[in-house]
Order: sequence, then structure tokens, then C-alpha cells
Amino acid sequence: MVIMSNTIDKCLDPVPRVDIGFFPTPLQRLHNLSEKYDIDLYIKRDDLSGPGFGGNKVRKLEYIIAEALEENCDYIVTYGGFQSNHCRQLTASCRKYGLEPVLYLIGDEEPKESRANLHLDRLMDAEIHHITDDLGDVGKTLEPAMELAQQRIDELKKEGHRVYNCPSGGFNPTGTLGFIRAFGELDSQFKKMKITPDYLVHATGTGGTYTGLMMGKKIIGSDVGILPFSVAPLFPGLKGKISETSKEVSKKLNIDGAIISPDEIDIDTDHYGPGYDIPYQGSINAVKELAREEGIILGPAYTAKAMAGLLDNIKKGKIQEGSTVIFWHTGGTPTIFAESSIVGDVYG
Repeated sequence: MVIMSNTIDKCLDPVPRVDIGFFPTPLQRLHNLSEKYDIDLYIKRDDLSGPGFGGNKVRKLEYIIAEALEENCDYIVTYGGFQSNHCRQLTASCRKYGLEPVLYLIGDEEPKESRANLHLDRLMDAEIHHITDDLGDVGKTLEPAMELAQQRIDELKKEGHRVYNCPSGGFNPTGTLGFIRAFGELDSQFKKMKITPDYLVHATGTGGTYTGLMMGKKIIGSDVGILPFSVAPLFPGLKGKISETSKEVSKKLNIDGAIISPDEIDIDTDHYGPGYDIPYQGSINAVKELAREEGIILGPAYTAKAMAGLLDNIKKGKIQEGSTVIFWHTGGTPTIFAESSIVGDVYG
């Protein structure tokens, strides 16, 4: 069945989903920056999406939590950095639906203080396991983290529990449905506000948000150009995983025409700076500019790097004057209260 119109909600209706987020999230025009750069710039406020300070993962978790409940699970295990937005949103979602969150948090050195997301994880009483990574590369440490998690899963199963193993970033076929639905929500706002966008810009880490948005675009038949900015070096095999996930989701939904070819995947890797969770002057400037021009706070690890990429592309003329641009604020606001090594010098 080829879908060429906005029938995303109808397409997703048969799939179980729980109510976590506050949707639709606002789509607002950034008047000051629009005037400053001579573009028509809007921001999609997924930083306001739900409990526990919201964020883009809430959309994925509405389907993931539903699947866990369908499988009669009472625990969910997942993975991320010490300041993982995904882990914080999963913990909040679990608390709403009576599930026990188990987090495997990866970083260079175990934090001496519980700040930002880690503070919230502990406030919500998640079971937390720290894994130090001397290599400074979260991706390289994910495999041993998953091995340790499997040992905990086996322990829980012996105790009679059922465990849902949620991947980093909530990137699996089930989680992808959240951002297919999100694209339908955004398209409805375009029609209501009479906006014809040229570009849709967002931050990407594991690739789940990008996969859902690309599939939503294909399902609807939208012409908007999707510009993903990576917040870290791409995981090995990421393009293949994105393509394969789109195939699995297409099969699940019984649709054609939404499969993503590896050849069409183009993720910007020029604006994440020295690495994951490490600020640089471009991302620091982006945080300051949004705060001082529009009163909107970006997360330094994710949204700041995508905004840095967007502003750089505008200044270099890659995004032309007069363009209509949507910036998807994927959340991460609590990380503005994290360690200075993550936030950077935003006062200068």
C-alpha cells in the first residue's frame, strides 16, 4: 500500500501507544533571529514535550513503554552517557507507568556530584550503574555495557521479573514510530499556519529521530529538506541500521515507499566539535545566541550543536536568505546545569 498523503495517524492507529507527552508541542517563529539572518525561522518545542523536563525521546517512549506493558514487563534496561537525556526521559516515563528503570551510564570518569540529568535520575530513584570509559568514546563502551546489563537482566529473570531491553536513544523499530507520528503532527501545523518549509534541522545521535522523520516525510510525500547534524562521530554501521530499521517499520505498518536507502542518508559531521558531550566555541555561541535573542535555552550536548551547524550554514550561504527553516528543539535542557566541561563558558 503506497501512502502519498497525510494519513500517518490512521496508519499508526493499530499500534499500541501510551499517553506520556504533551502534544502537539508548540511551533513558534523566532522573530529576532529571523530578522537578524533574513530567513523565516521557526522552532519546534519538543523541550516542552512531557514529564521530567521533556525532550524528543518522549515520543519514542510512548510506543516503547506500550510495548513493554504489552509484554508484561516490569523492568526496563537502557543505556546512555552520564548526562543522558534519553535515560532521564525513560526514567520519568517508567515512573508514570509503574515500571522499574535500570540505567547503564557511560563516561570518562564517574561524576563526583549528581547534577542535571544524573540528579533527576537519582531523584526519580532509577537503578544506576556507572561504567567508566577511558577511551572517551561512548560508542566503543556500549558493547561491554550491554554485556553487564545482560547479567543484570538474567538476575532479574531468575527473580521472576520480565525485562524490556531498550537500546540507546530508544532507537528500535518501535521507537521510530514516535517520530513518524511527529512528522504528521508537524505537517498539520504547517497546513494550519500556512508554512511551506524549505529545511527541517535537528540534532542526531543514535539516528532514531532522523529515521522517523525521514519515513514520515516519505509517507506524506513532503518536499522539505531534512538536515541532521550529528552530535558525535557516527556509530559504525549507522546508515545500514537506519535503512534496515526503515524496512522493518515499513513491514510492520504494511506500507511501501518509506524505506530509506543508505545512499540517500546525509548526516552532517562537521559541527559536533571535539566529541560527544564536549562543547566548542560554535556550540557555546549557539547557546548564548538563542538565550539572549529569544529567551530559549538549548541543551549544550545536542541542540546547541545542531543550532551551531544551522547558523554556520546560514552564514556561509548554504541556507539561502529568504528560506523557511524549522529547527526541531529535541530537548536536553537539564544539561545546561551540568558540569562546566559539558556546558562550556556561556557567560563570556
